[in-house]
Amino acid sequence: MRFSSHELLIDRDKLDAVQKAELERMAFQHACVPESYDIAVSAGHLLQTKCGQGIASVLADGRFWHIAGGLLAAEPAKADMIQWLYELSVNQRKTIAVYNVSELEAATFKAAGFVVNKFGEEPVVDLPGGNWNGKPFEWVRRQANFCERAGLAFSEVTEAGNDRPIAGTLLEIMHEDLQDRTFSQPLRLLEGQFNPFLLQRRRLFLATAASGRVEGFLACSPINGGHSWAFETYRKRKDATRGTTAYLFKSAMDTLRAEGVETVSLCLVPGRRVGLSSLGAGDWRIQKSLSLWYERLEFVFNAKGQDHFKSRFRPRYEDRYLCVAPANSVRSLWSFLKTTGATQPSWKNLASQFWKSVRG
Repeated sequence: MRFSSHELLIDRDKLDAVQKAELERMAFQHACVPESYDIAVSAGHLLQTKCGQGIASVLADGRFWHIAGGLLAAEPAKADMIQWLYELSVNQRKTIAVYNVSELEAATFKAAGFVVNKFGEEPVVDLPGGNWNGKPFEWVRRQANFCERAGLAFSEVTEAGNDRPIAGTLLEIMHEDLQDRTFSQPLRLLEGQFNPFLLQRRRLFLATAASGRVEGFLACSPINGGHSWAFETYRKRKDATRGTTAYLFKSAMDTLRAEGVETVSLCLVPGRRVGLSSLGAGDWRIQKSLSLWYERLEFVFNAKGQDHFKSRFRPRYEDRYLCVAPANSVRSLWSFLKTTGATQPSWKNLASQFWKSVRG
């Protein structure tokens, strides 16, 4: 289906109901990474191939176009779409950056002329045949058992429309969870955009106290037509029962495993082992910046802390890449920081987090 426009970039706010439904269908069917499904529910623009068979979500900053969520297209069409993107960058004098690309696709990007850097690693849990037995999962069991003894209950919001009555509560929890952090909003291109009023086929799990108060939630996005799910947004109250997030993760995995779901993605850990790549070093400036961020800048964005928590679920790790055409530059790096929102921290919270990191 063509989303007609005279411009290269399509304003998704101008799509009619039929076009929005088709966009959501494509996002569900062709989602390949955790952020893919965001194209159906987030802001920004769309970029569609001339044949109408491929589409991408674009956050535009002048001549810098940032594509999160990979490319939505059938696998046989992706190589042609990647080549088309490179030619577009050259002919239109745009710098096009595609984030969180799989190793297989990254090799195709590299062959087309893109500069390819390892962006981080994505922890993935294989569900079939799994269980929580043994010493490796002792911490997970202990957290979940504590929550159950404290009276916490796990549930899923399943009825259509139930997302609206609870939306205010979810936004309240998000605000409470983020208000003391360096960034009071999720970083675009790195974290999923969560809109409780527009869940579509996202799944929503709750941890609720005996009093009826929701203490935390987990929103999951579909990958590969729902054969896999991504634990993309998870928040809890400041005074939530200890282990609430681990309890949500374990309980949701149990639910999905019972349904025959293949894998769960715990989402990208940016900067993780970026020096180890089978596709080469890429741009050394990007590699050093990402490595520094992961190893030393936890007071800005605690990727290492996230990695430690996710590692408790004993995932395997898959390499993820950043692909840029025609080349990186200092201006493109600045555009990345600006587009994510990293140039607009809470300076008060940043100072507080830095002081905590110094004190150890």
